[in-house]
Amino acid sequence: MPSSRVPGPRPRKALGQHFLRDTGVLLDIANAVGCPEGGSILEIGAGTGQLTEHLLRLGHPVVALEVEERLIGHLQRRFRDAPNLRIVPGDARVVALEELMPGTAPFVAVGNLPYFAANPIIRHVLESPRKPVEFIAMVQREVGRELAAPTGDWSLLTISVQMYATTELLFDVPPEAFDPPPAVVSSVVRMTLRAKPEVPQERIPAFFEFVSKVFRNPRKQIHNGLSRGVWLPPEGAREALRLAGIEPSRRPETLVIPEWVRLLETCEEVRARG
Repeated sequence: MPSSRVPGPRPRKALGQHFLRDTGVLLDIANAVGCPEGGSILEIGAGTGQLTEHLLRLGHPVVALEVEERLIGHLQRRFRDAPNLRIVPGDARVVALEELMPGTAPFVAVGNLPYFAANPIIRHVLESPRKPVEFIAMVQREVGRELAAPTGDWSLLTISVQMYATTELLFDVPPEAFDPPPAVVSSVVRMTLRAKPEVPQERIPAFFEFVSKVFRNPRKQIHNGLSRGVWLPPEGAREALRLAGIEPSRRPETLVIPEWVRLLETCEEVRARG
């Protein structure tokens, strides 16, 4: 059975802190880490070091990133005799991964992410010039379901992650695994980074601007979303869909990234003509 509370500093309610204390869950997360030979591990939000301890046992160098000063001091005291650990202060939403993890050796990112900051942290890691080979993240269950949504039920969040990685929902974590227990269930998701984004780098801003405009009503037909969200000449939406080979009655949530790319290109073509 897990202990009644995590040793060390108390979680701060104002910061939305929930420290993972269940040994079984901690082991499951550590065992899910597939760090390549010669690689290292980046732990995002090391907190009190509960997961850090299990990651160190994997035998790879670990970089523990933590934003809160009192927790950094605790980590330094707790792991003062751990030569394979480097503790770094910093905010995972903005830290330069190329400076944090210098060189070209592969690394894996893993972390129990704060609910309020999970999306910006994930986006920052995936869009960084220096990317992990995989990112194992604990998030709120609803977010986890979106990250790993099956084809046909994609959201903007799904697309923004699938652009850079394939996703797999590993397992759920109940509230009682934390100190204090949150009001929601959590999920652990594995994101395996692609060799390159699904869209050419120079086209990504235009791609997301386009998809965001059409995706305002994901449950409506793609023809309606396109007509209302993007400027096109009369009957341009139907023509762009025809050229892209997409049925006008489909919903935006059913389109995969190559279809969105084709639709963006045909809309640009129709707009240029008009």
